[in-house]
Amino acid sequence: MTVPVAALYRVSSLKQLKTDEEDTIPVQAKVIRDYIAEHPDWELAAQYKEEGVSAYRKSKDERDVLQRALADALQGRFRILLVFKADRLSRNSFEYPIMLWQLHQANVEVIAVADVGKSLRIEDQGDKLLRFIEGWQAETESKNTSIRVFHALKIMAEKGRWTGGKLPYGFRLSETRSGLPLEINEVEAEQIREMCRLYLEGGIGCKAISGIFNQRGWKTRSGRDWRGSQILNILRNPIIAGLPAFGRTLPSSSGRSRSRIKGFTDLSQFVIPRDEAGKPKPVPAYAIVSLDTWYAIATRRAENRTFNNSENSSSIHRSTALLAGLLKCGYCGKSFLAAARNYSYKRGKRYYAPVFMYKCATHHSFANPKRYCPGQGTYTRHRIDDVFLKNMKSFLTSLTADDLRGFLQSRQTDGLSDASKATRKIRSDLGRAETIRQEWIKRLDEHFAGRVSLYSEELLAAKVKEYDDLIGSFKRELEVVRTQAKAKQNKRLNLLEFSRKSSEWLKSFEAAPTGIKKQMLPTLVEKVVVFKDKIEIHYSVDLAEFVEQLASRDTPRFRQLRVVSNF
Repeated sequence: MTVPVAALYRVSSLKQLKTDEEDTIPVQAKVIRDYIAEHPDWELAAQYKEEGVSAYRKSKDERDVLQRALADALQGRFRILLVFKADRLSRNSFEYPIMLWQLHQANVEVIAVADVGKSLRIEDQGDKLLRFIEGWQAETESKNTSIRVFHALKIMAEKGRWTGGKLPYGFRLSETRSGLPLEINEVEAEQIREMCRLYLEGGIGCKAISGIFNQRGWKTRSGRDWRGSQILNILRNPIIAGLPAFGRTLPSSSGRSRSRIKGFTDLSQFVIPRDEAGKPKPVPAYAIVSLDTWYAIATRRAENRTFNNSENSSSIHRSTALLAGLLKCGYCGKSFLAAARNYSYKRGKRYYAPVFMYKCATHHSFANPKRYCPGQGTYTRHRIDDVFLKNMKSFLTSLTADDLRGFLQSRQTDGLSDASKATRKIRSDLGRAETIRQEWIKRLDEHFAGRVSLYSEELLAAKVKEYDDLIGSFKRELEVVRTQAKAKQNKRLNLLEFSRKSSEWLKSFEAAPTGIKKQMLPTLVEKVVVFKDKIEIHYSVDLAEFVEQLASRDTPRFRQLRVVSNF
């Protein structure tokens, strides 16, 4: 009787997929395959690959491949899990023993193959202590590595070396292996010089510069039209003045993303090349514009920020707006942003008083928005909100709560049935693909063992790769179906709760502050589409189906699936 075995491979950096280091996934796979070959009664039942996943920065709950392996273990798909080394499983001192305990509860033995085939048992107190120490050692090693990398990057920045990341505009990777890793891209550099000239000499803002570039037919590196925010990000990067800077971003609280720090004009906050007196020392090979030009841009930018925060400004308003996130433009399809300005007009006279608006994202982003969106750019916020609230109230007071509740309960059952059918179909296709893939792997193993084969090594490897990709697509499809089904089920449960309290819901909604209203609306409303002379309120799919069902009974008040209101 064969023992089903699974293998878990992991590398923390995508760069490791292309290198010859000892712990790349191909190396891990070969070592584990050779180890399995030493046990004739073992059969490789599943393989799990985590490519570019840090077991130090990501928790076990955030690692989708690992969660799939744990789920398969609980279902009894394998009895042994092979990892290259113990730290491939986790580099978190607390999670490492917990994961092993979960696998132990599923009757799965974990073996670290490269650690002399050590079994990572967790049966008694001694085992548990050893496992915690292993996790602590792995976590400590990761922290020390992080510190070493940080100081290495800092030293590189102090010497004027580029420390990596997204390739800055105006540069390309050097084709030579000696010298600096970057070199100036003259085509992009000329555009940067023109940005600086227009900004300083012409007194033109970044948004207007993007409009000029688009009129000239100049495109971004990705071949798209320019936006003001892209111009700004280029102009405030000190690398265009020959100063590659390290430390311009900080990790978020979760550690999964980074955000740019404020005060980008203060070079004392960053690590840059400096002379003996501590003054910035530009790298001549990186200087697209002079340092004086960059300082002048920074000074002008600071002045503009001061003006934009004054009473004469008009900017995106960050406070809560009722329909932010739901409001869409009927012409370009983009969202409307919550905007504000600090003045209004009455009988030709200007008054300083706040005016809150919704502004089309296309009109906000482009200097010549009519080229991309023929619709109206801004609407007074209370005008849209009043029409929306009036029609929503009229629509909801005409609904029958009992009929809606019965309809939603039936749809909930139908939805679960549909999701179950779709899941079973994908699982069936997935199982068939895994069986075929396993057969090709057996033939590939026989080929490596020197047995006569009808197929070449290239064909066998291509077939294994083909079914690897097919299995991956089925698994992604299965995850999508599960996610969609869960989201739909949650939405229906919220609607069902609404149907039970529909008489009180509207009163609660009207009495709630704007922030709470924003949380309540997505239960009922999918989106609100704005045109020049009307708005369309699109209610949730289930609510629309309910209305359609009532309309089929020839009920006049439910003739429309979406409510249309003229201004």
